Amino acid sequence: CANPEQDGSRPNQRAGFSTTSSCAAMGDLPGNDCQKKACVFCLCALVLASVILFGVCMGSYVHLGPDDQVLLKKATGKYVVNGPWSGQLHPFHGQTWRKAMLLDPLQYAIVQDILTSIKRTETGPKLLFLGPYDEVQSTNQKIVLQKHEYVRLTDRSTGEERVWRGPDTVVPEVTETNTGIQVAVFVNVGTAVVTRNKLTGLQDLITTCSNPEGVWFPKALEEVVDIRELIHVLPHEAMVVRDVDGRTTVYSGQEPPSGGQCVSADNVGVGGTAFFLPPYSKIVRMSWSVYTDSNADTGVEPAPAEENPEASPSTSPPPSRRMAAANYHQVGKFERRLSREDVHVFDDKTEERRLESIYVDQLGSSMSTGPKRMVTAIDLRTQKSFYRYEVRTNDNVRLLLEGTIFWNIQDVHKLLNMTSDPEGDVWAKSRSVLIAAISETSLATFMVSFNSIVLNAFDKSKGSTFWTDRGINMESIELNNYKPSDERTADTLQSIIRQTVKRINDLQKQKSENDVLKEKLEADITLEKNMTMLIEQQALNARIVAETAGATEGGRSAMTIGSFMDGLNVTLSNSTERLELYRQHKLLASAQIDTQHLTEGNASIYMSPKDMELRIQLPSHSPEL
Repeated sequence: CANPEQDGSRPNQRAGFSTTSSCAAMGDLPGNDCQKKACVFCLCALVLASVILFGVCMGSYVHLGPDDQVLLKKATGKYVVNGPWSGQLHPFHGQTWRKAMLLDPLQYAIVQDILTSIKRTETGPKLLFLGPYDEVQSTNQKIVLQKHEYVRLTDRSTGEERVWRGPDTVVPEVTETNTGIQVAVFVNVGTAVVTRNKLTGLQDLITTCSNPEGVWFPKALEEVVDIRELIHVLPHEAMVVRDVDGRTTVYSGQEPPSGGQCVSADNVGVGGTAFFLPPYSKIVRMSWSVYTDSNADTGVEPAPAEENPEASPSTSPPPSRRMAAANYHQVGKFERRLSREDVHVFDDKTEERRLESIYVDQLGSSMSTGPKRMVTAIDLRTQKSFYRYEVRTNDNVRLLLEGTIFWNIQDVHKLLNMTSDPEGDVWAKSRSVLIAAISETSLATFMVSFNSIVLNAFDKSKGSTFWTDRGINMESIELNNYKPSDERTADTLQSIIRQTVKRINDLQKQKSENDVLKEKLEADITLEKNMTMLIEQQALNARIVAETAGATEGGRSAMTIGSFMDGLNVTLSNSTERLELYRQHKLLASAQIDTQHLTEGNASIYMSPKDMELRIQLPSHSPEL
């Protein structure tokens, strides 16, 4: 309390109130007591105000963690305080506590400023503190691209497009959209890709020649139209491709590939070729008549197409068409590999329409109205067509001929210019040739020499320009069977055939018997000849044996005489005397043998004195007897 006397002439006021009025308000209290109480009251009020002010100030003092944020609102706007931070906030500003957003390395967030409506992207890894007017629109995963992947990004505000290739992580802008991760096309010697430029609409074929890296990534405003397999043409085949200007190109396995195609040693074999179907080009598909079995058209009433489902026009190309439809049925597999989200997956109808778009039918008149089959790869080997024709002889006998025609294609260019159904043309032309030839022949003549008639007619037709204009070579025609169309004529022919068969059988039987007799006679003659040869050989052998024995005995005698003569060479020098002595020796030896034989046997023998050489010596006066 202030003392008025001590303050002098200063007004008697302290703490904003008058002691006089205060004391007056307190009644009859003495002056000093009033002043004391006033001072105590002021002091209490001051303490209370200080406590309240301290509590308010200490309540606004905060500690913010690393991920804490306080949004403060005041009359003029908002502001934020981000942690880590320690301090006193304005006690009279509105406070909103919130946590910062943690973005990992594969995340990004789209944030929008609600005052300006501007969006931006915040990429991780980071601890995201929002601004005072920021709102998180979405939190997304980054696009992770491998080395063979790419993503196409389109700006919705400008329409610009960009392609981002891997390996990388991509964060699209807030105005960009994407069609998902797509796989690059692997271009090799067996695979190519057709692309379209969205600005010009032009298509281009990407092969290993234009893209030697092997992996193809599209550029901005460039899209994949088709993935095409290498079409193989075997050595005995040919394919025709027509471009947008109507020009045709023939790919033949018997000719070297053209220089306009990207061809390497890996996709061209010996005696064959291969090619990629260029953009705006289509494979020419021809419609051939079907005469591949013995139940072919008779020429009178063509069989309906539905009776031969394999030959109906709706029949798809054969599975062996490696160079055509079979290859393009595989395109869907490659397109399904382009996108992880099945962006390029087509339904069955779309796939059929797309496969049909690579073919163009060869228009042209046909000489046959029978069932048809679609041909994309022309077989250059020998073709076999069966026929069944009804013809008439000059004596008005109807015959049904059945056989086979062998032909081949030599010039595909001429074939395309003249016809779209070479098999039907061959069938029809052969029919007219046989009808003309047999109409000039009687039945009897035909039955005797039908083969020569057919072959002569065929040989005459070979030189016709009908075949050369179409590039067709007729090899041969065979008649396998013929029969009358009329039943009565058939019965008559059967009777003739039976008589002919009986005559042939009788002749054959007689011939067999004659052959048996002939064989027997020849066997007897051969036997007698062999016996004569045996007798002659035996006589020859006996003579040889005798000559050999005589030669041996003579040699032995010669040796004995030689030895005897040589032994007496010293005693008797005269060879005549030695020879006479040897003769006497042999005579005595022979007589001795004869005497020994006589004495040993029982026979009686009479011998003359001359034979015994006996001499009787008589007296000298008696003559010698």
